[in-house]
Amino acid sequence: MDNTVRFILSQSIIVAVIIGIVRFRKIDPAYYPFLYYTFLSFAMEVIVRILTVNDLVTAHVLSLHIYSFVEFYLFTWLFHNWGLFDRRKNVFYAIVGTFFVLWLVSSIFIHGIKEPNFYFLIVYSFALIFFSVNTFNKVVVHERGNIFRNPKFLICLGIIIFYTFFVMVCVTSLSVVKQSVTRLFRANLQEINVYSNLLVNILYAVAILWIPRKQNFTTPF
Repeated sequence: MDNTVRFILSQSIIVAVIIGIVRFRKIDPAYYPFLYYTFLSFAMEVIVRILTVNDLVTAHVLSLHIYSFVEFYLFTWLFHNWGLFDRRKNVFYAIVGTFFVLWLVSSIFIHGIKEPNFYFLIVYSFALIFFSVNTFNKVVVHERGNIFRNPKFLICLGIIIFYTFFVMVCVTSLSVVKQSVTRLFRANLQEINVYSNLLVNILYAVAILWIPRKQNFTTPF
């Protein structure tokens, strides 16, 4: 698939961004980390495109290193707001701190800043899938109403779909595995990942439409 086509399809996140900007002041603040993620994702796609066109390889890889941890942080913050960790800040900080150490070790000592940090990408993808499956189960069991209008359900479904394929792309890109798969297989897998990203961006846009309004509390006095 041509890089220009990949970039155009990746820009489908702009629908979620526009809806997020329009609804930002009206929605439940617990979902703010998700909106920040969509804004960052859109900006990152543009930055990566500019760096790729200008053949700034080192800057491209470095930006991906930084983005990977910020992305994990925003999603973990979102799950914390949803009560996945029983709203215990010490658990949230412990998870973020642990993954920061993993990110640092992977980015500097294992791969270096000039190569993608595939090990961290794989580990944090599994973590996000695990968080999503747990939240997904809680939504199905405990929350009533139309499940397809539930933003938590849609966001978790999107995370599970995207990061499942993303893990496969990262695993087949590792040097220890790369020799065992054909170039055509890796190319097809990356193409599937592009289309899964398109589907997930649509799910995210719909999810933002269904994010509940913030609660306005009033007193009787």
